[in-house]
Amino acid sequence: MKELIKKIRRTANFGLYGSIVVILATVAFHFSKYHITYQQPEVARWMLIAGTVLAVLAIMMVLLMIRRTTPKLRQNDNFEEKITGYASYINNLYSSTFVIVFVECVLIVLMSDSSLLMVTCLLVLMLFLAYPNMYKMKNDLGLTDQEMISLFGSDYIPDARPEDVQEAEVVEDENDEE
Repeated sequence: MKELIKKIRRTANFGLYGSIVVILATVAFHFSKYHITYQQPEVARWMLIAGTVLAVLAIMMVLLMIRRTTPKLRQNDNFEEKITGYASYINNLYSSTFVIVFVECVLIVLMSDSSLLMVTCLLVLMLFLAYPNMYKMKNDLGLTDQEMISLFGSDYIPDARPEDVQEAEVVEDENDEE
């Protein structure tokens, strides 16, 4: 299980930070004095259209993948299958989005136009929102505190125990009666 958690972190970090580095390198190259040979206007226009369609389809893919995969994983009863499925889901999400961001940045450099930069940054923002930290994993997979402790050990801070919650409710009820 620890290897799967490391794989999830490694894949998410590579996809997120790799995308950020590629975008920053593209912006630095775009605003430098060096440029690729300018394309003909028709070619640049078609590259802009293709890049925009690719980015919109990628955003739809990310949203659909998040919406469909997470409930399926949560409904699974086997703990190992949940973690294995989540690792596969994160790998597919972050690696495919990194490839799409890379293609978008290549198009930006070839067109010498920064119009696609907005939607490319939106793709990276989607990666930030889907980043799998331990508490998001607990929520996405519907894990219990015991399962989280077995995965993360002392790094995980469990929720309030049910006994504490019940005692707090009893104290509130006694105060209300007085």
